[in-house]
Amino acid sequence: MLRVRIAPLPDGLHDETLRPTAADLGLDPDVFSGIEVDVHLDVAERRVLVAYTARATARLECDRTLAMYDEPVEAAHAVLFTADAPDDEDDDVQPLTDDAVEVDVADPVRDTLLLALPLRRVCPEARDAEIPTAFGGPAEGEPADDRWAALEALRADDADTD
Repeated sequence: MLRVRIAPLPDGLHDETLRPTAADLGLDPDVFSGIEVDVHLDVAERRVLVAYTARATARLECDRTLAMYDEPVEAAHAVLFTADAPDDEDDDVQPLTDDAVEVDVADPVRDTLLLALPLRRVCPEARDAEIPTAFGGPAEGEPADDRWAALEALRADDADTD
């Protein structure tokens, strides 16, 4: 749970920095560490707009080398808590009761960090490495494998008979 107390806050803008653990957000502690959430609250009567920037370090496996590496991730999002929340499944608008003393932003922050993970996970050492795009043929300057000569002869004979 990642709760932000709103009861003592007067109407207006408020900033706060939170440092939850991965377990607080329901994230894998072997993957996420150093989580920090900068929260910007806009408090008004019957509504609280929570805009935040979430940062963490994610321990990922490289898609190219299978090496483990640390990748900093960062993303921003906003959630509106309001007494007039619609009944539909909009995750960006949450209900706020009249007697609420805090709002829970654990689910939105968790989702934001998970969506900030790169789809293509490539460690820094492999990002500039050249990726071979041709396979099976002789490298430039090397002689061709003579075992293919018999197949080449068959292809040439077949072309002559057409």
